[in-house]
Amino acid sequence: MMISAEEHHLTNRELMILAALVCLAVAPHFMHTNIWVTLFFIATLCYRMTAVSFPRLLPGKLLLFLITIAAVGVIIANHAQLVDWRVAVDLLIVMVGLKLLELRKRRDIYVTLFLGYFTIATNFLFNQDLLLAAYLFVVVIGLTAVLLEVSRSQSLQRPLKTAGLSLSLLLQGVPIMVALFLFFPRLSAPLWSLGLDQQRGVTGLSDTVSPGSISELIRSRAVAFRVDFEEAVPAPKLRYWRGPVMWDSDGASWFRGEPLSQEDVGYTAEGEPVDYSVTLEPGGGMWLLALDLPQAPPPKASLEPGFELIADKAVTRRLRYEMRSYMHYNTGGLSANERRRALQLPENITSRVKQLVQRWQSDAKDDQDHVAVVNQALRYFRQQPFYYTLYPPLLEDNPVDEFLFESRRGFCEHYASSFVTLMRVAGIPARLVTGYQGGEVNPLGGHLIVRQSDAHAWAEVWIIGEGWMRIDPTAAVAPERVERPFDIDFDDAGIVGSPIQFTLAQSGFLKNLARQFRLGRDAVNASWHRWVLGYSKQKQGRIMDLLGLGFAKGAAVAIVVSILVMISLIAALLWYRGREHVDPVQADYLLFCSHMAKKGVTRLPYEAADNYARRIIVQRPDIKTAVDEITRLYNGLRYGRKSDAHGKSEFHRLVRTFHA
Repeated sequence: MMISAEEHHLTNRELMILAALVCLAVAPHFMHTNIWVTLFFIATLCYRMTAVSFPRLLPGKLLLFLITIAAVGVIIANHAQLVDWRVAVDLLIVMVGLKLLELRKRRDIYVTLFLGYFTIATNFLFNQDLLLAAYLFVVVIGLTAVLLEVSRSQSLQRPLKTAGLSLSLLLQGVPIMVALFLFFPRLSAPLWSLGLDQQRGVTGLSDTVSPGSISELIRSRAVAFRVDFEEAVPAPKLRYWRGPVMWDSDGASWFRGEPLSQEDVGYTAEGEPVDYSVTLEPGGGMWLLALDLPQAPPPKASLEPGFELIADKAVTRRLRYEMRSYMHYNTGGLSANERRRALQLPENITSRVKQLVQRWQSDAKDDQDHVAVVNQALRYFRQQPFYYTLYPPLLEDNPVDEFLFESRRGFCEHYASSFVTLMRVAGIPARLVTGYQGGEVNPLGGHLIVRQSDAHAWAEVWIIGEGWMRIDPTAAVAPERVERPFDIDFDDAGIVGSPIQFTLAQSGFLKNLARQFRLGRDAVNASWHRWVLGYSKQKQGRIMDLLGLGFAKGAAVAIVVSILVMISLIAALLWYRGREHVDPVQADYLLFCSHMAKKGVTRLPYEAADNYARRIIVQRPDIKTAVDEITRLYNGLRYGRKSDAHGKSEFHRLVRTFHA
């Protein structure tokens, strides 16, 4: 006896597979969702898995209602703002967990599957990496396979075959997907960046530098930006990526302070320019990174008096821009406002700091010999027992004085801030610059990877006739006085190749293999970001021009073209399948229907095989046995699991030998 599709229920095995797939769809959210929401989902999943063996444990309507109220209360208690897209994602995860608890009927199966599909889509609000996309595609194959199974009349017997059918169906949609991706009118920004990430917590450079702030940042392996150079990559010692410029200090921290009045920002370039493209990861700040010094700002950005590139809004999504920089330059004169800001001192300058500077000045040829004072300061860092370390002692009362004369252990921000303070005491205009230094060339992709671990701080002093000159006091530390922590891989962190040159032992085959894997993954992700996630309206316009479709750049025309392309592809696919792949079982059954139509019993277009058989038997009870056998075998081959070659051969024989 055939089981009606409406009576189909998931077996325990199918239920376990569905729950596992839903868990895989939710799992990427565990990295950023509220911990209590994560624990709630895991608890509901374990509860449902236990109820597979003990169905009586399934909650009733009252208990399920109370659990729902408790879950919503947890969400409200852990979100200060309820009108937020992260609240919606947390609520979706809670809904998925609750749906697993009431998974009983056929309708519940479909709702759970569609919630799984929707959950997969929400993962891209947080991350759009290729690896995540590949992972979620596998989950989609699994959910689609379950959807196919619950549409059958019998339980799962060959899951791998169903998964193959699911993959086949999904791949058939690839041509349509590609056509829509290429030609459908694109928004000015990706869907996941339309106001969704405005308050997302991110790490990166700040407009404030305190002792230890950059040494904390350097522990991050996250990519800050990638760079594609038109020609050869500059030498490591020239890779200074300019970020925020600090003018003001309270004696402990440095700040950008009030913006300088907008004056003509320019310099005299020397040598050949360097052309490159930057793909900046979202960091939440306003700064665009560029090599010292940028010639001009990219679109929707400005070049500030400190040669900073400031975007017109916070960078909350991946941004790609073209740049040109000069590695050698002369910035010229100094305005009165700049001089005042570059010479101001905090109130906590100690007498021994002043005495140290006075000794350097007394050794100089004259009061205007600023270069001599700069060299004396660098010699001081080199000759005195200063150490470069990621774990400097805490400096509270007077960080500059304590660092120069007591601890003498610090990271780049300690050296840069102390150097700028010393220069200002000497009457030399100076400022502190933060950004990144160095970077790792990916030989597989040909681009430069700059990570948060490449964050750096250096100083700039203004010299008569030369303008602003970059001075990196960290480079003055002797290599043997660089303390290497055991939990930081300096080679991977990007410190090798920076101004501090020191030798690190290579760890062998496994380390090299891991590095090659990391670089390969980065090269693939860089291409994914550039050609897929970075496919903008401008790129779409260029492709349409190349294809001679420049006239279709308008949204309305492009929509029509996309729909026509999609319809054409579907029509061609259906024609090809109908011409080349005729189902022999269906062909034999249509032959049977044609034979009965000649005998006066015509099958209606919407009539099921069972109903048609009953009408035939009412009019011709003498052929009941043959009609029942043909109908039973047809249903089994067409909608059941009797798809073996013997069954098809037997059905073909019955139809050919049938006589009414």
